[in-house]
Amino acid sequence: MTQHKRTLYISDLDGTLLNEESLLSANTAQTLNKLIEEGAMFTIATARTPATVVKLMSDVKLNLPVILMTGALVYDIATNRYLSISSFPQEISAQIIDTIGNTDLSPMIYYIDQSLLHVAYRTTTDSRQQEFISCRKGTPYKKYVEVERAITPPQKTVLIFFMGAYDKLQEIYNRISCIAGHRSYLYCDSMQPEQGYLEIYPAGTSKATAITQLARQIEAQEIVAFGDNLNDLPMFEIAHRSYAPENAIEEVKKQATQIIASNSQDGVVRFMEADTI
Repeated sequence: MTQHKRTLYISDLDGTLLNEESLLSANTAQTLNKLIEEGAMFTIATARTPATVVKLMSDVKLNLPVILMTGALVYDIATNRYLSISSFPQEISAQIIDTIGNTDLSPMIYYIDQSLLHVAYRTTTDSRQQEFISCRKGTPYKKYVEVERAITPPQKTVLIFFMGAYDKLQEIYNRISCIAGHRSYLYCDSMQPEQGYLEIYPAGTSKATAITQLARQIEAQEIVAFGDNLNDLPMFEIAHRSYAPENAIEEVKKQATQIIASNSQDGVVRFMEADTI
């Protein structure tokens, strides 16, 4: 493999590196291993946590840290260690919860305690949220903590997360817009547009910030980013080149250097193979 620059290739997972079944195809895993063995610098930047990322990427011999929770965490899979954590000042996270007030939507509070990611959530009757939680329990990388009353954000809170009807999430998003010290992402569910997700992170948290720091540490001369959704746009802004799969949302496609094959067609690794010849 010939590379004229020390290029860091960094990809989002869902809708980008993963296929339509939210899995890594055998061809993508095999091709990534070949490219990494030949010297390619590759890692991922995703909104996911270690609980699912470790399993999803188990067939790939990553030799760089992974960027998780939209940049709030940088994690070394090999040593099971957080290399950096972006967390709220407690007064800011408490103000956000107080401003939201009474709502039938229950937040999930993600925080680090004794080097383990915890998720505090209030007992809920929402079937989607119940399924979301039940599917993610039982992993050694994350502990769910159910509480009956209102949640007080603990120290090292890295994310306040809501899921539910998009119009209700829009109301919450608007309500907290006047609060300094946070960065929020509101987006629709790709399969059910009337449903959505609201991610509230500490100010300054983004894939772009974490990628810039990683690129500096490994002395990369060029950043090449792959993504499909709104929370990928910050990393597009700092990348030298950015690529959106054919299935990406239109706003992301407009910001990309080029459109590549879709996630179901192994677009990322097909591009990387051609780019590293």
